[in-house]
Amino acid sequence: MTRGGGALLDAVLARTAAGEGPARVARSLGVDVGLVEVVLDHAARTGRLPLAPVGATCGTCTPRPACAGCPVASRPA
Repeated sequence: MTRGGGALLDAVLARTAAGEGPARVARSLGVDVGLVEVVLDHAARTGRLPLAPVGATCGTCTPRPACAGCPVASRPA
């Protein structure tokens, strides 16, 4: 896999959309989890990663309290 910025961003977004959390995405792509978190933060700030409304759940995590660490959960302003 090419590790260019765009390729990594696309790969992280695709795996996140498939329901993988940051740690699993990092393992899958062979990168540091911190890098995945930075990529997700960048994607959220630039509108590439839609955030769920505060308090909303997407239903993909079990148990749902896991939403606290979800990369697509919005953060209070």
